[in-house]
Amino acid sequence: MYSALYRQASSASRVRQPIRDARDIQFQWWQELPSPIRALVVAPISFDLMQEYEIQADRTKGYDDDHKPCYCAFRYVLTQLRSDDDEVFYEAPVYAETLTSWRLLDARWLICRTTVDNFDHGRRQTSFSLSDTMPR
Repeated sequence: MYSALYRQASSASRVRQPIRDARDIQFQWWQELPSPIRALVVAPISFDLMQEYEIQADRTKGYDDDHKPCYCAFRYVLTQLRSDDDEVFYEAPVYAETLTSWRLLDARWLICRTTVDNFDHGRRQTSFSLSDTMPR
């Protein structure tokens, strides 16, 4: 069961790309977490990073000292071939989604879902919700 806590729409000035290096995780796991809530989450001490090689996507799981999941993130970016002059083609992002979740001290999960569905206009939407289970 999910319940909305917070909803925000803002410009997508910077899209978060999938993690490319496992060393980045220890510095990024808390970035989307609102500051007042940081003291209420279980901090991970180890991570598993799974990357998709055919598209820009990754999944990260963080574990506490009992090796129980306490952090989970999934990120992907869909691209489309575009051309400015019909001779040179390049990949441009057309949709991106990030789902990040943290286990709270009371065993519930705080979930942050961010989507960017219009890169040309920089339209981004972020929402927070609570769940009794870790997102899959």
